[in-house]
Amino acid sequence: MSIDAADHGGEVGPWSYPRRTLSRPEKYERLAFTFCRMGTVGLIAWVLGPPLFVLIVAIAAVVLYARAITLGVGWTKCFLRRPTYIVGFWLVVALVDAYWIFVLGQRLPAG
Repeated sequence: MSIDAADHGGEVGPWSYPRRTLSRPEKYERLAFTFCRMGTVGLIAWVLGPPLFVLIVAIAAVVLYARAITLGVGWTKCFLRRPTYIVGFWLVVALVDAYWIFVLGQRLPAG
């Protein structure tokens, strides 16, 4: 019996992601691609500067997950699983990072 998104009214969840057995070369390519993505993200962060990059990514995550929520998404593959938790987390990150960049000027507070 196949379980898919149609069985759940089009909802997003673990049942909505197709899984198939990967060949050995496909497994290596998938792992290599993961490191390629991580390297690309690292290079972009290095060029922009980590604080600015984190702010941009946090804002993008908030906007995209907020839109997903308005479209009815209640589950995601992201670690926190619930889009509302993810929006809250990245909103806090964005606010703290923006404060650190624009108010503190990327300085550690005197302590």
